[in-house]
Amino acid sequence: MKNENLIYVKFEHDEAIQSKKDILSSEMGLIKIVKIMKRYHLLRMEELKLKLKLYRRLKEINKDVKKLQATLPRVEIPKILKKEGEEEPKKVEKPQKVQVYEDSLEVQLQEIQNKLKSLQG
Repeated sequence: MKNENLIYVKFEHDEAIQSKKDILSSEMGLIKIVKIMKRYHLLRMEELKLKLKLYRRLKEINKDVKKLQATLPRVEIPKILKKEGEEEPKKVEKPQKVQVYEDSLEVQLQEIQNKLKSLQG
């Protein structure tokens, strides 16, 4: 470095103060972003815990419903008592088993939207 020619840049006092303000505001913005990211991470972990808890609870409810269906007697209406235009009740299709995925947010959002559409239709 002794042999190199050093170049100095002179700032006016006002420019130097403005540059320091800009650097400090940039640092402040970055710190705020880090805080937001940490908060997001905590909320995301809480969301995943709640989803897992909900999944387990739904699994228990499904098990209880199946148990209840097995214990309750099935009522069959004789053909004579059925009305002419009335058809036999169709069997309800079993929903596909829910699988827990750790995909990106977009994939999870799309799955939720599809489930909402199927519940509305």
